[in-house]
Amino acid sequence: MLFLKMNRRGHLPSFSQWAQFFKILTKKERIFFIFLIIVFCASLIYSSVSFYYKNTELVPSYYGTLNEGMVGQPQFINPLYAQSSDIDKALLELVFSGLVKYDNKGMITPDLIDEYHFSDNGKIFEFSIKENAKWQDGEPLTMDDVIFTINLIQDTAYLSPLQGYWTNVEAIKNSEHKGIFKLKQPYSNFLDNLANVKIMPKHIWENMPVTAILASTELNLISPIGSGPYAVENVIQNQNSKSKKIRSIVLAPNLNYYGKKPYLQKINITFLSKKDDLAYLLKIGALDAGYVDNGVYNSEFRHVEDKDIANADYFAIFFNNTKDVVSNSEIRKALSFAINKQEILDGIGEKGYTIDSPILSEFYGTAEPSIKYEYNIEKAKELLQKQDFEMRDGVLVKTIKKSSGFELKHDLKAGDSGSEVKKLQECLARDKDVYPDGTANGNFGEATKKAVIAFQEKYADEILKPSGLSSGNGKVMESTRKKLNSLCFTVSDESTQLTIRLKTVDNPTLKKVATKIKEQWERIGIKIEVSELSTSDIKKVIRDKDYDAILFGEKFSSSPELLPYWHSSQIFDPGWNLAVYKNEDLDKLLEESRVFANPNDSERIAKLVGIQEKIVNDNPAIFLYSTNYNYILNKNIKGFSIEKAIDQSRVFDDITNWYLTEQRVWKKN
Repeated sequence: MLFLKMNRRGHLPSFSQWAQFFKILTKKERIFFIFLIIVFCASLIYSSVSFYYKNTELVPSYYGTLNEGMVGQPQFINPLYAQSSDIDKALLELVFSGLVKYDNKGMITPDLIDEYHFSDNGKIFEFSIKENAKWQDGEPLTMDDVIFTINLIQDTAYLSPLQGYWTNVEAIKNSEHKGIFKLKQPYSNFLDNLANVKIMPKHIWENMPVTAILASTELNLISPIGSGPYAVENVIQNQNSKSKKIRSIVLAPNLNYYGKKPYLQKINITFLSKKDDLAYLLKIGALDAGYVDNGVYNSEFRHVEDKDIANADYFAIFFNNTKDVVSNSEIRKALSFAINKQEILDGIGEKGYTIDSPILSEFYGTAEPSIKYEYNIEKAKELLQKQDFEMRDGVLVKTIKKSSGFELKHDLKAGDSGSEVKKLQECLARDKDVYPDGTANGNFGEATKKAVIAFQEKYADEILKPSGLSSGNGKVMESTRKKLNSLCFTVSDESTQLTIRLKTVDNPTLKKVATKIKEQWERIGIKIEVSELSTSDIKKVIRDKDYDAILFGEKFSSSPELLPYWHSSQIFDPGWNLAVYKNEDLDKLLEESRVFANPNDSERIAKLVGIQEKIVNDNPAIFLYSTNYNYILNKNIKGFSIEKAIDQSRVFDDITNWYLTEQRVWKKN
């Protein structure tokens, strides 16, 4: 055991004495002492590091920039008009806030609203808003702003795309932070309508006339005043361009935001004119994020990853049920069995899934329809054969027996008269050798009798011989009448092809789909005439219902609302009943399904299932597929959680959770 002695004054050794310490130790003692020092230091470091990690946690840092790319130009970062543009809606999500919004699974969740509830069987919507909510300029956001916004939307003078959804709603202020919406009748998708409304600042807009609101570039683009997580910091325009298109918009966190503060300190949105430019900039790493068409993303995009986002959009072939060629339900079923949906989806190279009804069971988690038209080409042919179609030279043909509308039905002889005799005379007069007189007066006289005899003897093999006669008798009996009818009163049978006029939008993906549909239907002998039309032309075609079938897309919100697409009242413009489909029982179910305050009410779900069964059973359309949104995002950006989205702009609904780096902070007790 080694002991250090104190000096004479009773103190510990001085520094100079400590310096002599190693000299009094043996070699083994020095090695042992150094080992102890190392162990002590290692233990101290381990304990310190362990203590640090146990008492700290990794959290996102308030740091970094997101470089987003969008194809097109912004026009209105304004709640009244942004719904007309995907770019404007996306910017609106960042700069403004609403009473409710969508969560990462596409369901409604509160935003500015603190709490809400329905009463009076869904006719009254009572709510309160957050008391700490402020506008970007520091002014408080109150119920006055909410009422002001709804009033502007409802005012037809402002021509807001949202106006039609709010015509039957009365907005009432109870206090600075409490209010009521009164509905004339309950509406299951009311919260979806609410999610599309972003609140406007009354103190900014209240004294502006309509023309000023539309013309104010400053408030609509340069410096909009919102209450969302971000504020517009800078707008950069192309100074060399005559049109001065906007090149980029830079957003910074809204310091007055009432919610969770965003981690990303900048969002730089670059506006491009071509989709190919966006894809290229994502590929080379000049951009961090953006939407690209399905099939564009591949392994060359090394620094980003593909975020497949499910949505409530779908595509279908809608038959015009008023057109003869597809009015027969058995023919529509045959056409359904002839469609290979998976082949179509694979052919366009898009991620998604095939569907069997207008209610997207995979998106909404509802029951699958009991009837499905799985690809079965033999079944399709069998159904068409039962409708008297046959294959001739690879084309389906139906023979239609036609008649002139008249035939000789009675025995006729000399002395008879009337319209049938006149028709007989007209028939005989076609042959001058048989009836040179040619008189058609309706009286069966001697001249007519001689003509009948001449006719009988001319066609003796068919008229006389079967009856054992050698010469004509001038009487129009069964065999004579039959020959006369065949020559004068029978029209040749007509063969008609099964031809369908299919129309769609002039869109690269839909053109591929239309081509594949044409190929598949031609396999069973159907002739297809495909027309790909511009957006303006397709609107006219839909208005006039000028198609046998139309390839088109439809979309829903957080809960399926089918009345606009299937109710008989929606056949006429501006309705969207593309199938021109009428069913009184279905109309009733559609009306009943939309009057529930809770869209997930079990009784409402049961009605939706009933709607699904009626539509699928009658088969007025072939439901094809739903494809995902392809959002490309830098792999270094974390916190993205969107799984389902109602539209592309909703990708920013969880923007406050996105972050680029992390830091350690002490845990809170």
